[in-house]
Amino acid sequence: MLDQQQDVGHVAGERRTSDALYRRPMPGGGYVEVELEAARDTDGQMSRLRGWVVVERRADSSRRFGHQPPVVAELLGDDMEELIADLFRLARDNAAIARGLMRLQSVRRRAD
Repeated sequence: MLDQQQDVGHVAGERRTSDALYRRPMPGGGYVEVELEAARDTDGQMSRLRGWVVVERRADSSRRFGHQPPVVAELLGDDMEELIADLFRLARDNAAIARGLMRLQSVRRRAD
């Protein structure tokens, strides 16, 4: 069972470090990346899986220094294959990425 987090207004630096499972270039520069981590309970046992779709819109890598790419989608799940499939589907969908970026911009405008 997958749960999509509604609060995607945080940045990638607010989560634990994880390795990228998938990365593709964006048409105008930058990239889309899928990351996954297994959440652990207090006993160290895997409790849930959490994945992110992040977007780096800056084509020039020197401009990325000190910048954390925005998280446009965050999913939780129990089934790794299902979670990865959903994350990959989102990461390959330019319209879904655009909607995620618009949500982030909307959240930022309301916060100002």
